[in-house]
Amino acid sequence: ATNNSPEQHDEFISELSKVTLAAIVEANGNEAALQDAVREFFVKATEANLELEEIEDILGVNEDCIMNQAELSETDEDIIIDTFDALVNDLIQTFKEEESE
Repeated sequence: ATNNSPEQHDEFISELSKVTLAAIVEANGNEAALQDAVREFFVKATEANLELEEIEDILGVNEDCIMNQAELSETDEDIIIDTFDALVNDLIQTFKEEESE
């Protein structure tokens, strides 16, 4: 999905946040489910060509970010952050490999 207008862009982010928040809340305490929720979020966000910085903001930096809204335990927060970092590193790695080919 490419977001043509700022409205569509905001709508996409709002929808993605809602879905991800619901998945994370539901996954409460379940490591595999939390990882899936983050992975799903990450894939959709990168497929929509969101900037990495924006993806990070939506998940865990903004005041109304997904992680704040989910009211997670520290353990769950760590799982989400670790999963996200791993996905980002994979993405950067892939990007570097594509550039060097």
